Amino acid sequence: MKRGETFVWCPPGTAKDHLWIIISDPVEHGGKCVVVNLTDSTHGKYSFTLVPGQHRWIYKHSDVNFADAFATSETHLLSEIELRSAIPHDPLNPDLVKKIIEVAHTHPGIAPNLKKLLPKL
Repeated sequence: MKRGETFVWCPPGTAKDHLWIIISDPVEHGGKCVVVNLTDSTHGKYSFTLVPGQHRWIYKHSDVNFADAFATSETHLLSEIELRSAIPHDPLNPDLVKKIIEVAHTHPGIAPNLKKLLPKL
């Protein structure tokens, strides 16, 4: 798996499927990677909003949900895909992934330990 890959997933403890995006490189961190999801846009102060046309899954204004970001393993994601709990989707445009990572580095909603796993841009 690599940065920019996406999948539709409803991890345990969440209520519904969201589009999840890998924003770090598992190969650089022993198989660990950071994922973020998209959620309904609030157009709030710290929102980073994606719009229809930027990805096939997006049909309305959607915010990158940095507060729900977490580290997982490539092995776990592949297992979820094998179980069909997570469904691979189209990759996100690399320039857009880069912008999400730039925002993540300074976003107050993402945990500091996750920022350490993000690529330096």
